[in-house]
Amino acid sequence: MAQKKNNEEEKLTRLNKFISNAGVTARRKADELIFTGRVTVNMQTVTEPGTKVNPEKDVVKVDGEKVKPQSEFIYVVLFKPRGYVTTTHDEKGRPTVMDLIGLNTRLYPIGRLDYDTDGVLLLTNDGEFSNMMMHPRHKVFKTYFAKLDKPIEEPDMKKLREGIIIDGRPTSRAKVRIIPNTADQNIWISIHEGRNRQVRRMLETLGYIVQRLKRVEYARIGLDGLKPGEWRYLSEEELANARKLATPKQPVFRKPESEGAPPADKKGKKGGKKKKKKDKKKKEQLADSPPQPASDSDVLESISKELENISEQIQDTKE
Repeated sequence: MAQKKNNEEEKLTRLNKFISNAGVTARRKADELIFTGRVTVNMQTVTEPGTKVNPEKDVVKVDGEKVKPQSEFIYVVLFKPRGYVTTTHDEKGRPTVMDLIGLNTRLYPIGRLDYDTDGVLLLTNDGEFSNMMMHPRHKVFKTYFAKLDKPIEEPDMKKLREGIIIDGRPTSRAKVRIIPNTADQNIWISIHEGRNRQVRRMLETLGYIVQRLKRVEYARIGLDGLKPGEWRYLSEEELANARKLATPKQPVFRKPESEGAPPADKKGKKGGKKKKKKDKKKKEQLADSPPQPASDSDVLESISKELENISEQIQDTKE
């Protein structure tokens, strides 16, 4: 009897997780659906995301439509062009990224890209994977190419690395690097948060106008030769690496110094301190540099071609 009860409990899952895993929408959006009374369980309205349900027995509906467990997960990377809205439906009638995906399966974008921003956009019907990629605690970085209206100064680079105040609260530390041979006006910048128009707003706060913004990588997944508007399925290797990036790292503990070890002389101590300072500085420099795009040479070549007639391509940065 106890064994049967344990088996039943193992089948239970949180309501928001069930809706997300079923491919209806991302976890945060699922919470909103539940809070606003649009979800029922066995004909009863439920407003608590943590409510436990049994996917095999309970009938869950969103806006009166039954939610079915997802049988097959799909993972896609799209080269989103500028002029497309990152949503499944737009009330203003503007073209959406879904217009570019010709699949019968419902997919949802992982995060957003602004109307005037192009580049890597991931889509899936796997709500759990989407949550792993987007949640700030997993620190999955997204790397952007940004062309600025003027050369970026070192003090401003430092501010980006320390965090910029937006809407009254600081952003997480960004990773920034100037792209060589571009007059210090073009940078790589990596962030793991997903605030609205975050990269543009961080740079605008420091007095820079972003003339061109392109996401070149998300969880080390790049465009890999895709043209604007084209998409492809993620490879098993890309998917595995993305999951690995989102997996919390185990803390590393230093082994205690062995008892009875002879004390270091003054020169040794002084030299040791210098070495520690150098190592610390080196680690900080590496930490502040954004991860290299998966196809760095291809991206640089693509960007250098764009820069030849960038003045013709620059659009109004205001959305």
